[in-house]
Amino acid sequence: MLVDHVKMVLEDPKRVCPEYDQSAGYELAGFVWLQGFNDLVDGQTYPNRNYDEYSRLLSHFIRDVRKDLSAPKMPFVIGVLGVGGEKENESFRKAMAAPAQEPEFKGNVIAVETAPFWDYEIAAAEPKRGQYDNIVSTAHALKADGNVNSEWKWEGYWKPIGKPRPEQRIWRFATLDATEEKDKLKTYDARRFRDIVLPAGMENWYQPGFDDREWMQGTAPIGKGLWDHSGIKLSRYASAWGEGEFLLMRTSFEVDDLSYDSYRIAVLARQGFHVYLNGQKIHTYIWWQDKPQYRSIVLNEEQVAQLRKGRNVLAVYGNDQYDLNSTARYGAIDVWIEGITKLDRERLDLDLEEVFSSKDTEVLKGASNAGYHYFGSAKIFAQMGKAFAEALVPLLK
Repeated sequence: MLVDHVKMVLEDPKRVCPEYDQSAGYELAGFVWLQGFNDLVDGQTYPNRNYDEYSRLLSHFIRDVRKDLSAPKMPFVIGVLGVGGEKENESFRKAMAAPAQEPEFKGNVIAVETAPFWDYEIAAAEPKRGQYDNIVSTAHALKADGNVNSEWKWEGYWKPIGKPRPEQRIWRFATLDATEEKDKLKTYDARRFRDIVLPAGMENWYQPGFDDREWMQGTAPIGKGLWDHSGIKLSRYASAWGEGEFLLMRTSFEVDDLSYDSYRIAVLARQGFHVYLNGQKIHTYIWWQDKPQYRSIVLNEEQVAQLRKGRNVLAVYGNDQYDLNSTARYGAIDVWIEGITKLDRERLDLDLEEVFSSKDTEVLKGASNAGYHYFGSAKIFAQMGKAFAEALVPLLK
């Protein structure tokens, strides 16, 4: 594909470079190869971090590219991967640079180390952003026994909206299994959330006027089985889910204050879910979560507009989870809406500076690739590009 693309461009250089002078022609003045992170971490291809095979294959690559582009002496720059800086990954960097020392490549292949451009400030800030993201994406942390950890440092800034309080609200709920053949799974995997055809009469189950008086009732979380992960075990739930794979649940709450600066959903769920507020869907999540915690889902203006003073109806659709190693089923669902005042937002932002400062934010501006595999900022790439260009100049003389 690489070779085909180059040949396509060279068939009509004027198409991409209007200033191209056909009478003057063109020259393939250089080739830069910056690659290798997946090789660096591939223990199967390179066992025991022995990268000799990489050196051999890269030498073949240089020969093949020159042959296929009919440029036998085309200058070639190896951009030696610099992840981690000059003290990291030395054996891989040596293997990547090695072809430049081969006699046949003397004078027309050069290895340029990019490790000196590694940005240690970005590297130091990246884990802090991970810690910060984990905090802001968590509405409420849980203790080892599965109860909300009221002593978690970041509790208290957001307040539940409406009365009664979430733990006192009565939910009406019903459980069911898929009955339509097309909705039944032939094989199971961990990510199995899906919409199914509901029994007749239940199509509008999430609407405020739906009659749920025949449903089961209780407080949340509604759950089943043992959800055991990351040192947290959820096994005692306020209400028993029952046997059905799918859960439909509804509750109402009274709101008299809508002066908060921002609103969010606090949701505990193992699998995917739909959340409805006053008959309107305000969120859908189709994946799964291993971490037992209440997630934070901030609402946008359109979603917040569904919240009103007086009576509000909250409805949730979700499904349970099965244990891959047994027939045991488990899962839990609990949802409520919270708000934060402007003053509490300012307090929270100030406290979060201890975790991820404004300096860290500034450092990471423009950084790409959350895993930081390929450096990750325009500044670094510009420095590397300059170094590659400067390395090519003497090869062209």
